[in-house]
Amino acid sequence: MELSADGKTLTVAYGSKVAFLNPETLELHREVTVPTAVYSASLHPDRSVFICGGEDFKMYKFDYNTNVEIESFKGHFGPVHCVRFSPDGELYASGSEDGTLRLWQTTVGKTYGLWKCVDAPNENNIPIKPEATA
Repeated sequence: MELSADGKTLTVAYGSKVAFLNPETLELHREVTVPTAVYSASLHPDRSVFICGGEDFKMYKFDYNTNVEIESFKGHFGPVHCVRFSPDGELYASGSEDGTLRLWQTTVGKTYGLWKCVDAPNENNIPIKPEATA
């Protein structure tokens, strides 16, 4: 679940759907069926696209206004549990059950890198280390 920066749209991922609601009234603005069980979704700050990820290890990008899938791509080796756009919308991140975090460029879908979690001394201090990617 994600509240847009302007507070006007609540994005909810459930089952194989992504829903966009008015956060005050919970009125449904739109609902999109996606090709997999989806665990997380994020709306671009300018409302042009949204991304989602889930059970099939893929990331999906949809046109927000037409609900048309723009692209899908792989980068993880486990289900994708968390996706979020950066505040400026230039990047988005995806986190997976495989223990990795990927950063992607919004405009071309190119990865910025791969980070893998390492043993953490405690739950409040989770160090990460970048890994080289091709």
